[in-house]
Amino acid sequence: MSDTQLRPCLSGLPAELILEIALTSCASSQRCYANILSVCRLFYNLCRLPCLSVIPVVLETPHQTKLFAEFLQTNPAAALRIRRLWIIKDFHDIIPQCINLNALACDGHDLLPITSGELFQHNCLCDLTIMGLWDFWSPFVKSRHGRSLCGQLQRLWLLDHLFLRGVEVEWWSSLRELYYWSIERRGACDQFRDEVVLLGALSTLRRFGVIMHSPSPTVFRQLMQVKDPRLQVVSWGKRRELVEWMNMRI
Repeated sequence: MSDTQLRPCLSGLPAELILEIALTSCASSQRCYANILSVCRLFYNLCRLPCLSVIPVVLETPHQTKLFAEFLQTNPAAALRIRRLWIIKDFHDIIPQCINLNALACDGHDLLPITSGELFQHNCLCDLTIMGLWDFWSPFVKSRHGRSLCGQLQRLWLLDHLFLRGVEVEWWSSLRELYYWSIERRGACDQFRDEVVLLGALSTLRRFGVIMHSPSPTVFRQLMQVKDPRLQVVSWGKRRELVEWMNMRI
C-alpha cells in the first residue's frame, strides 16, 4: 500500500496511538521495526527514533555490526535510545556509546572499556549476559568501575562453564537472578556444593539457575537434597541463548 493510500486510513488516528502500536510491535524484533518504517513516510518519521528504546538490537555478524556502527556515527542521538543490545565480540566502540542500556549481552572483554574509564556512565544496566569469560575476571575486578557495574546488576547470565572467579560476594548486592552453564559431574555426590555456598552468601538472590544441556535423573535427585527452592536446574536442550535473551523483560 502506498503513502497516498495509507494516509486517509491513518489521518483519523492520534499520533500517540500509532506510536503505541508501533512500540508494542517493535519490542519483538528488529524485523518488525524495519517493516514498520517501510509502511509509509508517516510511520518512518513518527517511529524511527522513539521505537529504538524497545527494540532488542541483535548484532550477530561483523557486517551487521559495522552497519550499526555507521548508523550510530551518522545518528548520535540514536545511541542514547538503545536499551537492549546483543553484540559479537571485539567491537569496542558501540557499547560505550549506548550509555542508557538496560540489557546487554557481549563478550566479557568488551565490558572493560566501560569499566576502565574515568567515568562510569552505564548506570541503567541491570541485566547482563556474558558470552565469553576466559581470562576475563582478573582484569575486570581490577578495573576502576567493575564493582559499580556488579553492584547494580539484578540479572546475570554466564554463557560459559567458568564461574565468578575472584569476585567478592559483596559486589553482587543487588543481584536477584543468576544463571550459568555447568557440566554434569557424573557420579559426583556434591554436584551443587559451590552453588550452596553461594546461595548462603547472596541473600538477595531469588533464583539461581544451573544450565545443563541434558541433565540426568541423578542431577535432579541431588537437587532435591539441597532443599533450597531458589536453586534450579535449567534443562537447555537445543534452545538458542539469543532467543531466550530476546524473550526476557527487565
